[in-house]
Amino acid sequence: MARKRNPRVDKAVREAVADLVDSEVADPRLAFVTFTEAQVTPDHEHALVFYSTLDPGVLSSDPRRTRGDRVPTAAEVADGLASVAPRLQGRVSRRAKLRTTPELTFEPDPVVEQASRVEDLLRRIEPVVPVEGAQPTGEYDEGRVRDDAADDEPTDDAPS
Repeated sequence: MARKRNPRVDKAVREAVADLVDSEVADPRLAFVTFTEAQVTPDHEHALVFYSTLDPGVLSSDPRRTRGDRVPTAAEVADGLASVAPRLQGRVSRRAKLRTTPELTFEPDPVVEQASRVEDLLRRIEPVVPVEGAQPTGEYDEGRVRDDAADDEPTDDAPS
């Protein structure tokens, strides 16, 4: 019978990684990294840690307004995490109270990219301009305009 992953171990490893990177790593490439999830194998030999980074377009390109802060690129963040992974492994296992030391692997969180794609698609949708005097046809059709406004009698399938 295959053992299942323990969500408490996943959470403990994610929190340990986030705390250690925040408090003990002085790499400027990791200044704007958020750790979103960890997946630890049932034998605690490997831990896949997902992260997200700040979009470079968020900060102004004017150094006077950002106090010189520069958002690192995705490649710089990946290199920074790969370089600190060996130093973090032992500390993570002690902080998460694991008997074995998991090998840390870092990957960008695909959910963040998917969410930004959905957001971009939603921004492209043109808003529906309501027609003056038009009434919604039903509970789920509020964006559509009824063709004939004279049909005000409730039907059997319409909510009352």
